[in-house]
Amino acid sequence: MARHERPVDPTAGPLSSFAHELRKLRVEAGNPTYRRLAEVAGYSASTLSAAASGVRQPSLDVLLAYVGACAGDTAEWRRRWLELDEELRSITPLAAPPATVVAGDPPAPTTGEPTDAGEAAGPTHDRPASPPRHRKLRRRLALAAVAVAGLAGTAAVVPMTQLRWGPEGATAATGTTTTTACPATTTDAAFTAVTYGSGVHVRSEPRRDQDIRYTIPPGCVLGLTGYCLGERINDSTSQTPDIRWFTLADGGLIASGVVHGNPPPGLEPSRCRGDRPGPAAIALAIAPDVTGPGGWRLSATGTHVEIVGFAAYYADDPALPTERRWHQIGMTGLAAPPFDLVWKPDHPLVQPGSTAEIPVAAVACLGGGAPTDVIDVRVARPDGSSTAEALPLPADQKLAARRTACVYP
Repeated sequence: MARHERPVDPTAGPLSSFAHELRKLRVEAGNPTYRRLAEVAGYSASTLSAAASGVRQPSLDVLLAYVGACAGDTAEWRRRWLELDEELRSITPLAAPPATVVAGDPPAPTTGEPTDAGEAAGPTHDRPASPPRHRKLRRRLALAAVAVAGLAGTAAVVPMTQLRWGPEGATAATGTTTTTACPATTTDAAFTAVTYGSGVHVRSEPRRDQDIRYTIPPGCVLGLTGYCLGERINDSTSQTPDIRWFTLADGGLIASGVVHGNPPPGLEPSRCRGDRPGPAAIALAIAPDVTGPGGWRLSATGTHVEIVGFAAYYADDPALPTERRWHQIGMTGLAAPPFDLVWKPDHPLVQPGSTAEIPVAAVACLGGGAPTDVIDVRVARPDGSSTAEALPLPADQKLAARRTACVYP
């Protein structure tokens, strides 16, 4: 049996109130388990649970990963974190002894093309509500473009083409492609994302064969103005395909799959140089699985489709056939159709002898958590066959099918 969380009293102080609101966000997201959140966020379930424990202030990176996994507003929560940080520092002066730092789990290791994922994921930390280390504080305040007097070192945001790595660290240069400073977050940002790993490469077109304009280091909160569609990249944490490329204020592009963060629901893709067209049509075919009884072979084709999510509408308990909901079957990404998937339910979906039919949807996705309105629904029969006609759905059911088919598996 899963262990229940320790209750937190939202009136007990700023840290408890913050944790209470984080837990409320998870409930509003459908109350996913921390294990499920961990699959999306790239941090372990224990680290995410600790972020909402009210015992210590989570690191900004962990917080934004938690919020992003719950489909929350990362820009709003970043503001809340900075306010909490300031309030906790006012309670305990900076002159106090440094607090013990409890290491959180690093993001999941990246795979695939090393030139786009910032390669090896570095550690991040959660820290108690006592004072932050000065180095981490300077980074957080630099992200908020706040000048803080009296801190050792420099927190100024330096133009990204003026620094490069050398044996002794960062040195001034001209025309280089690497920066050691986080870019300033623009006020007109549509959403934000957080860099991790060893940094994120910025390109002029949404493809990995384009030259790298510069590299943004890990731990930066980026203000993004929108996104366009380009080369398919596997998400570094969930290993799901994604064709979205996020747009920086200077027009540079970064792959969605190598940062933590998602555009808000309803934000449509915009155009960029070298982009690709979005999905225009999809068709689903269902046939009996020839490898054995009790399954179906799903096959989707379409126009400008590279990622397909499949979902089915059935009851978890065949004895309660009216308690139906949409379940994700799988999500796959290919360079070209058909998109095939063998579906063998792990338990009978209908009682023996029943004539019940199961709606199955194929949805064109832009990535995990990014459905489109390009959908086709057919009805699968218990004998493995299906209807030839598409099944029309009410608007609410169509929305549920689209969202379920394209969630992070």
